Amino acid sequence: MLRIALLFLALLALPLKAATVTNLYQAQVALPDTDRQSEQAARRQALEQVLIKVSGQSNIVENEVVAKALGSSNQYVSQFSYANLDGQRTLQLTFDRSRIRTLLTQANSTFWSEKRPNVLVWLVEDANRSRNIVWDQTNNDLANRIKDDAERRGVPVMMPIGDFEDVTAISTPDIWGGFVQPIATASQRYQPQAVLIVRARQQGGEQLAINWQLYTGNVEQLGRNQVAPSEGRSSGEAVTSVAQMVDSVADILGAKYAVPLGGDTSGQLAVVVENIHSSKDFFTLERLITNLTSVAAVNAHRIQGDRVEFTVQLLSTEEVFQRELSQDRRLSAVAAPVEAQLEPAPQPEGTIGTTPLPAKAVAPEHGDAAAVDVSGSERLGDEQQSDAQPVLSKPAKQAAVFSWSSSVPASTSVAL
Repeated sequence: MLRIALLFLALLALPLKAATVTNLYQAQVALPDTDRQSEQAARRQALEQVLIKVSGQSNIVENEVVAKALGSSNQYVSQFSYANLDGQRTLQLTFDRSRIRTLLTQANSTFWSEKRPNVLVWLVEDANRSRNIVWDQTNNDLANRIKDDAERRGVPVMMPIGDFEDVTAISTPDIWGGFVQPIATASQRYQPQAVLIVRARQQGGEQLAINWQLYTGNVEQLGRNQVAPSEGRSSGEAVTSVAQMVDSVADILGAKYAVPLGGDTSGQLAVVVENIHSSKDFFTLERLITNLTSVAAVNAHRIQGDRVEFTVQLLSTEEVFQRELSQDRRLSAVAAPVEAQLEPAPQPEGTIGTTPLPAKAVAPEHGDAAAVDVSGSERLGDEQQSDAQPVLSKPAKQAAVFSWSSSVPASTSVAL
């Protein structure tokens, strides 16, 4: 009865805010000719782009399994069409996400979900003996290149709008000098999960020299100088310099947020969360854990007072799961991991019955790539499955006990 009541009240829960990249499995490439060889080359190029976006690795094509798969790109295509872009004939392709996930699993690679951190870009351009902050909606060539390359890598970026609040909070010397405090103060209104500082100097013609710093984590830590930046530089043709910078930034973010595939996923964890006072809190938390890339299934084990116990089946390692979970500021650890000593959940009152959720990935049998489901669809119940599954009384290991705070906004878009 409790489960039914909570399901009914779930409609009251508001959706979580997140930066969701919708085109990870799509690519558009130029088609210089209409012959079969040109189209096959275009399909291979498109598959490379998608694999780089989804894995978060610019060097994914160096993987032996991936390199072999590129030779048979047609089996991964779900839709294709022809179009024109700036007078150039193009091939538009959509790839099957299940088959892509299977390929990355076979390659022991990484998987970066559609929910990704927003990156705020503070850009200063030094051209014609003048340095200026590049604001959004200025139709600046350099800013447009950064946006295009970020889209190519599946990284959500935003530029400051340049209104009165911005221009009074920060100056060109602040950005060019890399002064953290004013940058952090001016960034807070945008609530980014990463801040990219770009100093670009025109060197004549199309030559460009770029120095950049990337801060990951919340803005408050940046303002307290608690975050060490990643740094880099590139120079040469503007197109190449920008692409190199964006690739480096995307690789750093991918290494932080993408989940390793193909590891040992046999273990279960008991996750305990305190301070759950409403059905809205419960379903928000359940959805958060379910949508983690490292999680295959979640079962609500028991509710006792304001304390909820979940049994979590992992797709990846416990370390990756803990890292993903810690990205959300609404959860704070209050106890170290201990071995679980859980009594059987009481039946029938005061209990949330076991409701296995569809796994995000299922190991394919006999090469059946379609057996993998990473559609991200959410189902809170499956009557045929729930009747056959007993309530687990002793998970293998208990993760740290967490405390929930619904009043604190989520700090990242990848752990929702």
